[in-house]
Amino acid sequence: MAETEGLSASYPQRAPRRLGIIYNSQSGRHRRRWGRHPVPTDVPAIEAKQPEDIARAVTELAALGVDTLAVAGGDGTVQCVLSHVLLDDLFDTLPVLALVPTGSTNMTARDVGFVDVRRRGWQPLLDWAASGGRQSRATIADRAVLRIQASDSQPAVCGMFFGVGAVHHAVQYTQQNLHSKGLRGEAGPGLAFLRFLKSVALQDRRHFAPTRIRLVDDAGRTVDDPTLLMVASTLDRLVLSFHPFWGREQAPIAWTTISQNASRFLLRLPFVARGWSRGFKAAEGAGYVSHNSHELRLAFDDGFIVDGEFYRSRPDDGPVRLSVAGHVPFLSL
Repeated sequence: MAETEGLSASYPQRAPRRLGIIYNSQSGRHRRRWGRHPVPTDVPAIEAKQPEDIARAVTELAALGVDTLAVAGGDGTVQCVLSHVLLDDLFDTLPVLALVPTGSTNMTARDVGFVDVRRRGWQPLLDWAASGGRQSRATIADRAVLRIQASDSQPAVCGMFFGVGAVHHAVQYTQQNLHSKGLRGEAGPGLAFLRFLKSVALQDRRHFAPTRIRLVDDAGRTVDDPTLLMVASTLDRLVLSFHPFWGREQAPIAWTTISQNASRFLLRLPFVARGWSRGFKAAEGAGYVSHNSHELRLAFDDGFIVDGEFYRSRPDDGPVRLSVAGHVPFLSL
């Protein structure tokens, strides 16, 4: 199971917290979330639609001394904010992140916690900040965040979920074909998942082909197979409430690979999706591998995703390296 640390009932600080807001008006459900609750005007609030806008917004809010950063957007917006918060050395102390889920899927916010602006507006968050974070119903959880280095020539990025193979193709299909038809939330990923099952059942390679991956972790465990999918995450619950991990090691990065030749795949899939370990000790040699690690190196020639954002790995670039960038406090209110 992915590691969850530092759950507490309140954040121990008496002085009012300095709140800043980054919001993406182009996120999937922005208008629905904002219908009755516009962004407050009495705290620094910056609209940021593109990655370069988000970088400038994080830098500006850090310069203002913000120690609580509300992020209104989807998984991609959160991923971009995490990258700059953790890698750009802008904050003396990492800010508390208050996620306001206005994206199409919002997988990260569903797992780490969020602020429910749609139902209760911004006032509870403003009150929490004004009280110095002493409201008893608020919780803060420190969560590990992935650092993904695709090559020495490319900047690292941070995120909570990494996927190769069928996962990459399913997200691509969802964003290109289903979101445009209004299928938001988990409806789009659900249909993409069914499409994947149909392709496997019929051995239809038109939509995706297995990806050959060579994986080595910090404990020396190795996988070298054509794979249907490979996923790694620090989240406990993924989209559709999947938890496809059953490793028992005490380490923050949970990862799973499923070989192209995994035995009885369709029959075992419900167990894989829920991370049920019964029977998988014997299945480790049958194409199913799941462990928890501190670092991973992967060599493959294909695309991959980080929190719904697309990247590319090529053999000439060297291995993709996964590690932990740090632990970020997330607010639930």
